[in-house]
Amino acid sequence: MVLERDPGLKEVTVYIDSQTNTNHYDPHQAEEERRDIRNKYRILSEKTQENRKELVAQGDGKKLYNTIAKTNVLFESVKNPNEAVLDSRFVRTIADIHKDKTKNVNFGAENEVNLDEVVAKVVSFANQARENSRHLDWEHVGQHACTFGKRARTMDFMLGALGVQRKQIKRTQNARVVKNKEDLVQVAKLQSEDIEKQENETAKCVNNIFNVLKEKGPMNYFKFVTNPSSFSQTVENIFYVSFLARKGIAGIDVSSGQPIISVHQAVNVESLEDVVSKKQIIMGITIQEFNAIIETYNITSSTIPTRQKQAAVASGSGWY
Repeated sequence: MVLERDPGLKEVTVYIDSQTNTNHYDPHQAEEERRDIRNKYRILSEKTQENRKELVAQGDGKKLYNTIAKTNVLFESVKNPNEAVLDSRFVRTIADIHKDKTKNVNFGAENEVNLDEVVAKVVSFANQARENSRHLDWEHVGQHACTFGKRARTMDFMLGALGVQRKQIKRTQNARVVKNKEDLVQVAKLQSEDIEKQENETAKCVNNIFNVLKEKGPMNYFKFVTNPSSFSQTVENIFYVSFLARKGIAGIDVSSGQPIISVHQAVNVESLEDVVSKKQIIMGITIQEFNAIIETYNITSSTIPTRQKQAAVASGSGWY
């Protein structure tokens, strides 16, 4: 059965494409352009890995800056996830190089900080507000120091909270659960005889459907497998008929415009023409299609006799 595509799906796709900003994401970007972007990312990544030691050792970092600038220009053409992943990997490589450069930072003797000189300047700055006081004006120092950082000033105590209570951990012991052996239910075991029984049921149903097909003769496939009173048995009929088609003793002819099922002679392996002409398809059916088939072909009764439902009951001896 060929399922028609939802007519509204095309409209939704067109609407999504119209609302998509192609400057950042374009699923319809030309494949040649995407291939060229990926190639440039690979070349840039290989060159960066080859010159990694030189980029780490360089003091001013001009080459590293130029490499980042090339990446920024290349990223302007990225509009799909695959290329964005390559850019993310390259950015991670640049970050690793910066980390290595930070580890290798070496302050020379001329850049060393003289602590005595720093303390003297802080004292001098703190005394500007209080010229005749023996105490330093730390509030004056703090107000000017806060202007050099983005962190907001807080109201926390410098030495922590005034009172700290140690949290007591309560340990509880769970009562031991005593299991009564009489209340335990033993899991039913699946025996090999149960599997053989299920296989025999399938073979029995396939043989019955084959006998019905021989008796009714060639007929419409949907009229043959559809049970108007049971959707589940219709699916089962389709499943059982597939065994007949696989064995080559039944076939479906669509040359007339309608699928006609009939009994065929068993396929002979030595006949190459029969082997070549044999085809196999996968068919699905929904409850909506099931109702449409009944209405279209005016099916009032089932050609294949309705099978009795068997409830699956677990017992101590096996599954039935």
